[in-house]
Amino acid sequence: MAGTGESDTHARCVALAAEALADRFGSQPTQCGIEKRVELEDSYLGHDYRRADALLEFESENPYFGHGIVIEVQHKNHEKNIDAATYDYLKAGYSIAWLSTSDFGTESLDCDIVGETFQSTGGGCYSPREKNPLYLVKCEQYRYEGEHIWIEIPTSVLDDTDEYELCVSRGCDLRRRYDEETDSYEYDINSGLPSYFRPKLLRKAIIRESSFEDLDDWLSQMYHISPIEKIIAFRPEIEYCRGPKGFHEWKTPETVRSNRIGDPTIELRECRYCPVHLLTDFRGRRQDRTHIFFGGPPDPDVNLSEIEKNPERCNHRSHNPEMWVEYCPECGDTDPS
Repeated sequence: MAGTGESDTHARCVALAAEALADRFGSQPTQCGIEKRVELEDSYLGHDYRRADALLEFESENPYFGHGIVIEVQHKNHEKNIDAATYDYLKAGYSIAWLSTSDFGTESLDCDIVGETFQSTGGGCYSPREKNPLYLVKCEQYRYEGEHIWIEIPTSVLDDTDEYELCVSRGCDLRRRYDEETDSYEYDINSGLPSYFRPKLLRKAIIRESSFEDLDDWLSQMYHISPIEKIIAFRPEIEYCRGPKGFHEWKTPETVRSNRIGDPTIELRECRYCPVHLLTDFRGRRQDRTHIFFGGPPDPDVNLSEIEKNPERCNHRSHNPEMWVEYCPECGDTDPS
């Protein structure tokens, strides 16, 4: 079987890698072996540990290689997330060399190959002395805050796949799914959106601001800037519906409240296919919007602009706690709380 052959090739190369490390550093007190566990803190993908293909560990820290040297062998189906693994090993104080099966001979691995790769600037070897692990981080939020921004992709838009989360930070494209059996997250999963899914399918589902003159152009631009999943993740109004697309599509809105120049600040929407109504202030950023779902038409005697979790939020800088001036000229609020 091809799979068995690939596994045998990988296992042979891993054994040769451990043997080469032991030969090269045999004069130094070390521990060396295959499939060795390396404990992690602040892992890029939240792992508690990684299992190195081949690991040589120094009893005292080496001035160049750190706590030890990890060799990972890339061979077809054995591929790993190189950036994430490299980040984790460097963060833990280990050097790492990424080798392919073509670097190995039939009977041995020439350690000069590893040494030369560490010396070259474009090779697949990294030392904690020379490489800051943050260099490998693409996620802007993780680079500055040490964590990702995970938002769940609603199952209503997925193609017969389990729900998962997407990091919506700039530069990041990581996805993860929780595995109850292992009580851990699985990373590097593929998109669950069906192949036919395009931004135009969201044309009647997204609550747009009055400044959006052409939603189709906006969606088209966003589709090229970031994955369509990020557009969905930032839109809490996209929820399950028994309608033909699996999510709500909204009718022409009813203005509940407007500002001084007549632009709506609170709207009530009705789904085209089910009784659900949505009260929204539809402001751009997810964390700044308030959406309130109703199972049917809200009570006509209720003042929608003053209900609990009032969606009306004034943008004026007077509401900034650091700039409060006891009176907002935009909405007239005089209560700093």
